[in-house]
Amino acid sequence: MRLTLLLCIACLVSGRAMASADEPFRDFSDLTGPWTCHGVFPATGKTIDSSIRFELDLHGKALVKHHDDTSPPATYHALEAWGYDAKTSRYNATILDSFGGARLFSSEGWKDGRLVWQSAPEVKPAQRFTYKREPGNGLRIDWEVQREGAFVLGDTMQCSRERAGH
Repeated sequence: MRLTLLLCIACLVSGRAMASADEPFRDFSDLTGPWTCHGVFPATGKTIDSSIRFELDLHGKALVKHHDDTSPPATYHALEAWGYDAKTSRYNATILDSFGGARLFSSEGWKDGRLVWQSAPEVKPAQRFTYKREPGNGLRIDWEVQREGAFVLGDTMQCSRERAGH
């Protein structure tokens, strides 16, 4: 009887371990849905408003992000596809934008409430995006670009989850 119980527990535990390995975006599920963002370009003081939406895809094996600027002239729009490479234990992202750009990024995933996407070596100048979970179900997104060997803040946005019906 005890052996049967131990085998059942072992099966449940190993099943959970396999499910975790098969669900690389389980730590991202709180991002899904629509968000409204307000931010600023610190160098100029110009403000920016955007809407973003995250959706799980490929049966949980990918996360898709839609980013649309909503403040005039609202010319920036992007589609991002985030995936997980189990061989390297890294996340990869491709960002396609309305300016014809295609940029590649990688990340180690969420660490201490932050998700940092570092651009691939061929992206010039080097860039990174930092996502930070904020109290009250908020999200901060900072975009940095490398200038003279150091990263400087290009823009920063505070995002809040849209409520149903908006």
